[in-house]
Amino acid sequence: MDKNNNSSNKIEKTNKNSEEKELFWADQLADQIINRKEFHYVEKKVPKFDEYIVKTSASLSGVLHIGRLSDTIRGESVYRALKDANAKARLIWVAEDMDPLRKIPKNVPAEFEKYIGMPVTDVPDPNRNYKSYAERFKAEYFEVLDKFLSTKMEKFSMREEYLKGSFKKYIRKILENAEQVRQIQNKYRSNKLEKGFLPWKPVCENCGKIVTTNVREFSNGIVKYACKDYEFETTTAKGCGFKGENDPMKGNGKLLWKSEWAVEWARWQVASEGAGKEYHVPNSAWWINGQIAEEILDFPMPVPIFYEHIMIDGEKMSASLGNVVYPKDWIEVAPAELLRFFYNKRLMQTRSFSWKDLPNLYDDYDKHHMAYFGKIQLDNKKEEQQMRRIFEISQLKKPKEPIDFAFSHATMIAQISPNEKDRVKSLKKTGHYDESMHEEIINRINEAKAWLEKHAPEDVKFVVQEEIPKNLKLSDKQREALHLVAKALKEKEWKQKELFEEFYSICGKSGISNIDFFKAAYNVLLNKDKGPKLAPFILSLGREKVVELLEKA
Repeated sequence: MDKNNNSSNKIEKTNKNSEEKELFWADQLADQIINRKEFHYVEKKVPKFDEYIVKTSASLSGVLHIGRLSDTIRGESVYRALKDANAKARLIWVAEDMDPLRKIPKNVPAEFEKYIGMPVTDVPDPNRNYKSYAERFKAEYFEVLDKFLSTKMEKFSMREEYLKGSFKKYIRKILENAEQVRQIQNKYRSNKLEKGFLPWKPVCENCGKIVTTNVREFSNGIVKYACKDYEFETTTAKGCGFKGENDPMKGNGKLLWKSEWAVEWARWQVASEGAGKEYHVPNSAWWINGQIAEEILDFPMPVPIFYEHIMIDGEKMSASLGNVVYPKDWIEVAPAELLRFFYNKRLMQTRSFSWKDLPNLYDDYDKHHMAYFGKIQLDNKKEEQQMRRIFEISQLKKPKEPIDFAFSHATMIAQISPNEKDRVKSLKKTGHYDESMHEEIINRINEAKAWLEKHAPEDVKFVVQEEIPKNLKLSDKQREALHLVAKALKEKEWKQKELFEEFYSICGKSGISNIDFFKAAYNVLLNKDKGPKLAPFILSLGREKVVELLEKA
């Protein structure tokens, strides 16, 4: 059996069954990391690690949307699972900043076209506020990313590591075994690499570009190259025509990805790292680097954290489609813990997010919160255990008791009460206010208000009517039922459940269907056919206001 396929299938089985087993997926992976015995590709025992390193990284290009946070959030979950298993662990983040600039970012002067093909660390910051384009990107990235993490990561730059000589011994091994690297890669390629292939890309000493250098010869430890044009999908990196020499031991260049990743693992002694589902297939860079790491660098391939990418309304996130969700957009309408919860729930199942479904995500999160504190009990104890664990590992700090306040209720309060004082007053009427939870309650209302203003579908928005809507058409039975509601409201103080039951009693007395009754009430109060749950809505709005409108109907 092909060892590569066997390894892939074994990992797939672990990831697919993560929700069916007793352990949460991150705990399963932590157990696998701690207890694995053998290399994947060679007959050798895995050495004992004094510390388990979980690595996460990012390329410093593209749009910084919430999908870019998933790798680090999921990596941190495995790191925390290792810590919870009493293992010594560390979480590191690596900037893949030797990648070339591929196109001019938006709002950047056209003259920056001359930098296309340079490592992003060497491209100046367009606004001159940072040392380089890469430094600006990292500053903006971490300003966002750190809000979604509970762990202080150690951060590294690939450009700096190359120049410091941190990879020197590994580069030497890779280049000495370039023929073996070629053979490993060619097992999975239809377009075979030719003899003489060298997995090293020098930086041109004349123009500073990296993608334009073509290796011509490698002898006595020196790379000879020529700088020629390179075509990206939509842009061209202009070569300068220079012919020069490069010493890989000085670090002014980089290994090609299908050897560089293996070197990263060996240099940082990585025990686990995340990768998108596209790396799960046997001929991907993950498995090729795994084989290179084990056969050439004598380091065991890390345990992969394969995951699905996030979709938005069933489509890939894209600036051209206008469906990009930025982390700052998320923070305006939901806490960071909710996105962590979203990513932690499932690993290898497609996750599609839609702004209109945010209330459902809140409800699911609240249910897990209740389970964590033992406020609800499930017949299926394994499922209950999973719920508690998912909630726990999604927290940034020690959680407080849950609030009995659904996001949908918060959207209602945000629309009927203009200020904090009135909101508290409305919540007291329905028994949803707890002074000890004041901050959490007000935060949720503010988040609901932001969601209503920016993302909510029209059917959840409403305006409370000041007068009876013009052209209101009600049947005699509908009017009778509404007048009975007004009468009942004047007679006593109602609890939410009691009022709800009274509605059905009134429907019976009036000989009206439930559907026609609720439609009539919303027509009068909101000039809509549907609205929020009627009993808490009426109590929150206040009896006087409601009675006045219903009696005029």
